[in-house]
Amino acid sequence: MATRRKTSAGAARAREREQALAAAAGVALPKRADVAVIGGGASGLACAITAAEAGASVVVLERDLACGRTILATGNGRCNFANAELDPARYRNPEFVSVVMGKPAAALEDILGFFAGCGLVWAEEEGRLYPRSRQAASVRNVLLARAARAGVTFAPAREVTSLRRRGTSWGIHFDQAWDGCSSSFDAGAVVVASGGGSALVRGLGVSVADESPVLCALAAVGPAPSLLDALDGRRARCVASLTRGGRVVFREAGEVLFRPYGLSGIVSFDLSRRARPGDMVELDLAPDVGAWEVDTLVASHSGEATALDGILDPVIAAELIALAGGSGADGLAWRVAPLVKGLPFRVTGLADEAHAQVTRGGIDVSALSADTLAITGASGLFACGEAIDVDADCGGFNLAWAWSSGLRVGAAAAEAGIAARPSVGEAEKGINAVVPAGSRASRSSSSKAKGSSAC
Repeated sequence: MATRRKTSAGAARAREREQALAAAAGVALPKRADVAVIGGGASGLACAITAAEAGASVVVLERDLACGRTILATGNGRCNFANAELDPARYRNPEFVSVVMGKPAAALEDILGFFAGCGLVWAEEEGRLYPRSRQAASVRNVLLARAARAGVTFAPAREVTSLRRRGTSWGIHFDQAWDGCSSSFDAGAVVVASGGGSALVRGLGVSVADESPVLCALAAVGPAPSLLDALDGRRARCVASLTRGGRVVFREAGEVLFRPYGLSGIVSFDLSRRARPGDMVELDLAPDVGAWEVDTLVASHSGEATALDGILDPVIAAELIALAGGSGADGLAWRVAPLVKGLPFRVTGLADEAHAQVTRGGIDVSALSADTLAITGASGLFACGEAIDVDADCGGFNLAWAWSSGLRVGAAAAEAGIAARPSVGEAEKGINAVVPAGSRASRSSSSKAKGSSAC
């Protein structure tokens, strides 16, 4: 029965993929658009909506089978789409971020105004902002609907392979997932909005920072070889301090999840942005209880293995008492308190990098205008979101950057793309003509392009 269900589920996924590929193949691209957005994630959709509402013809190219899918995985499927306190200090390259986003209150107002215009209703939990439904699909749905109303053309299942300057336009070359063929079209302006998109601009002489995963678990070793195995799957609310050379470099309160390889959970994710191999992480597992209270509690229950049950998870409590020498050991209290208030782990690196929430690196901020997010020395080329070397802590900060940068670059790209439109004479000759997506001329030019595609 189980095998039959697996086979049935596999067949259903295969059918869904075939249907998605067929739908993607049916999208007719214009011969030329004002703005091409590479990447249909959070920043790409915000950019596309802004550019289209500014009067530009916009095409979004996405290598996945549908736009906005990455949004569905954010916030454990609930989409923590912003934070009430958008402190630039939470970001890499904070000076650049503060110029792009503006003052925190103004940045938040812009983001919430944008989503109010999308029809989203939200709620706040400890500073984190979520859709009222607590479903990431709600955020994706309102974005796709607004983009469609604005006339944005979605072109999924197309992976952009190169960009080439052609006169006043950019030639965008891409591979089609449904047939493996290559094709291209032109745009007056291009916005790189995809994680890993910096590979597209390396050949253009643009400064790029190497990419690496962040916001993932930490590989670490504890004070005893078997401790992490014994605590596997246990969670604790704590204050984590990251120290280097005896100096605290970062401290954060939140939840930690113990795994055999080290530490996971939101606190560990934020530590991963700053930790280096050899650093120490000390966990205060009872931040609301003083060390003397721990001493008193253990001393008053001398010989009892459950002495810490009142303040710690029983499994964690038992392991710490055992680590301190066991419930019958003399002087147990003064040995247990330091473990409760500063359980030490040595960082050896990052772990579970395949599930990292963000990629660090990308287009160097020195290569960009903070006012427009235009790439210096490449007229009509822009970037936003994760394509830029900006990342932030958990809590809605990364998505806030995606929206803010997308909104800013969308307006600038629209202006550049519209300004680069061919003259009336050129349009009459069919040279780089702007053809509305879905029109008869668009379908005709798309058919010609398919006929000349390289396979």
